[in-house]
Amino acid sequence: MISPEFSTLVTLVFYALASIVGIAGIMARSAFWRRLACFLALCGFVCQTVLLMLGFHKALPGGLSLGAYLQLLAWFLLLCGIVVWGKLHQETLLLFSAPLGLLLFVMSAPYLGTLVTVPASLHTPFYVLHIGALFSSLALLALASVAGVLFLLLEKRIKRKQRMENFFLDMPAITLLDKINALGTLLSFPLYTLGIVTGLLWAKSIFGDTGDPKEVVSVVIWLIFAVLFYSRLLKGMRGRKAALLTALIFTLCLFSIFVVNTVMDTHHTFFRLSSGR
Repeated sequence: MISPEFSTLVTLVFYALASIVGIAGIMARSAFWRRLACFLALCGFVCQTVLLMLGFHKALPGGLSLGAYLQLLAWFLLLCGIVVWGKLHQETLLLFSAPLGLLLFVMSAPYLGTLVTVPASLHTPFYVLHIGALFSSLALLALASVAGVLFLLLEKRIKRKQRMENFFLDMPAITLLDKINALGTLLSFPLYTLGIVTGLLWAKSIFGDTGDPKEVVSVVIWLIFAVLFYSRLLKGMRGRKAALLTALIFTLCLFSIFVVNTVMDTHHTFFRLSSGR
């Protein structure tokens, strides 16, 4: 059976090479190196997919490790980047997806043996739907945020009438970045809503009315997200405000994952889940 350590190492090498070659291609403005980086990222994604299908996570009986969850998030992130590359013929977001995926893999390494124990009472379709919808939403939101940040950088240069030089010359058009930001928002909000609703129903059936900090933060994020979704879809919001709001929402999601899930007293605390308490 393939070990989590071997799977992590093989995939990590591809994502590391894709990141290094991609950054070099951007800085040197080399179309060849950028295409090679995209190919390496695709190879890493295919490798990770195959290893997932082979069931490397089954090396830990009883469920996935905390590290495996982080790697699954990387998988969804690379998937979104590859889809944008294939459908819109834009490699920039995939070039940024590879370093983000690499970061998640590096972060996952210390937790490959930390089992997230899910009680038998929670093994329901709600749990699978909850995790799948949220991970898909976070991956789309991450790419929308990257597009938003690039939009803000290009807009700043345009307003200041600065010359487009170096890697800025190879960036997608500012209108396309806004389109990607909008598409990511419009696709990720329904998924985030599905993930939150299934999670709340799932948690209520198990824990009752708890006022759990994770749930409170998630609802706050959903409300801000709903404002952005409504403004994008019905009010025609675009440009700087939409980009800033997307970045804010993604930052709050990171806060929810890496602060709320680690230091606050919540049913979602990683260490509580890992010990099965």
